[in-house]
Amino acid sequence: MIDFRYHLVSIISIFLALAVGIVLGAGPLQANLGSQLTDQVSALRAEKQELNDQLAASEQRVAAADEYAEAVSGRVIEDALIGHTVAVIVLPSADGTLVDLVEEAVETSGATLSATVTIDDDWFDPSLAPERAEAATAAASTLGLSSSLSGDALLAQVLARLTVSTDLVSESESRAAALTTLTDAGMVGSSTEELEPADLAVIISGDFAGDEVEVQRRAETIRTIARLVADGSAGAVVAGPQPVISAGQPVSSDAVAAIRSVDASARLISTVDHASDAPGPAIVVLALESELVGQVGHYGTAEGATAAAPRVAP
Repeated sequence: MIDFRYHLVSIISIFLALAVGIVLGAGPLQANLGSQLTDQVSALRAEKQELNDQLAASEQRVAAADEYAEAVSGRVIEDALIGHTVAVIVLPSADGTLVDLVEEAVETSGATLSATVTIDDDWFDPSLAPERAEAATAAASTLGLSSSLSGDALLAQVLARLTVSTDLVSESESRAAALTTLTDAGMVGSSTEELEPADLAVIISGDFAGDEVEVQRRAETIRTIARLVADGSAGAVVAGPQPVISAGQPVSSDAVAAIRSVDASARLISTVDHASDAPGPAIVVLALESELVGQVGHYGTAEGATAAAPRVAP
């Protein structure tokens, strides 16, 4: 039987252990622990400052590189496309500043800017498929276009016929009437009432997001437009800004990624990502120049890029 002395010894042992812990915690252990924490905080502060310094230095280098690119790009692309005509096709949600920069670069290259055509969101609305089909059929008939295509594919073919060509084209009256059909249907907008077809084209990318089915459907529509424009021209380039990830959306993409993700389109159409960066518009022009000699490339730093920029002939 356990007597009272056993309980007394146990209680005394507990309090002795507690007292020893308090003494050690308030004394040498406290000093050691405090010193370790102070050292760790100091090290983290030093590491943070070093990272901030590296970031600031990197930003300065990027700014200097951009300034240099802006200074020399005009000389690099001057007269690169002289004698050619370029159509600019703008997809929904494309960056307006990028459109302006590309147009400026096209003019610097010596090419003629035929027109800027803006594709409306209605082009991608599944509920408006009957209206698009009706507009496509009417415009194709006005152009005298005989085609085995229908629906959105025929609509894309009409757009390609209006914007680019390397062959004989329809009379200007029929072209103007076909364009009016598309604009009245809310499919496109144009910077000019009469589109004279160009031999080169730039398609300015916009980002889009949604569920997997919606994104894939839009990507396929974009590939169809780009393919038919490329087929009807001497060269086509799809250009876009830095890829965007849309918060809250399961899937996001852009026209550049849509082209690069399918081998058939990637072999036919050049792309430029980060085209809104300082060297971007010049890279777009150089990509068009490469297309003229049959060289398709994918330029930039995003997924699918094969080089930062086309090689410039000496």
